[in-house]
Amino acid sequence: MSTRMILTTLLALALVTACKTKHDTVEENATAPAKGVGESTAPQVSGGEATADSLFLSLERTPCFGPCKAYRLNIYRSGYATYEGRANVEREGMHEARIGRDTLETILKEAERIGFYDLEDEYDSPVTDLPSLIIRLVSDGRDKQVKGRVGVPPKFRTFAETVEELVLPMAWKPTAPQE
Repeated sequence: MSTRMILTTLLALALVTACKTKHDTVEENATAPAKGVGESTAPQVSGGEATADSLFLSLERTPCFGPCKAYRLNIYRSGYATYEGRANVEREGMHEARIGRDTLETILKEAERIGFYDLEDEYDSPVTDLPSLIIRLVSDGRDKQVKGRVGVPPKFRTFAETVEELVLPMAWKPTAPQE
């Protein structure tokens, strides 16, 4: 067998294993028994110094043909967060930060206040040059992604702006590109 064939096989095996492991981790954490303070939704956010664990929130703004901001923000239950600035943003490239528990809880309370889990999965129409706003929230055994481009309820956009106001000013540190 050629070296190239062996490397291709190993890479495919690694990807299959990695995806399965990450999926299992998200499901296990999403169905974990409630722990936390009182009756709050704290079991799904912890904040702290641990490295990335299961996804809590993802917010992505996609590019357009103009000067639209394009980036992806991932926040994990541990408080670890990644930011990838793609176009027309102050921070380009990969960055990381720590988000405090209070900020995570504020995001979750705001999501509950606007009824995030009751929103449609997609707000769209066949328009070509509009950017999308995609938000995914994983909490309390629920996993919901909403993609908005056209006809988006104002509360969805306001929720995105609230997350941005809370998280984007944090002390982000550039990370080395992955090879």
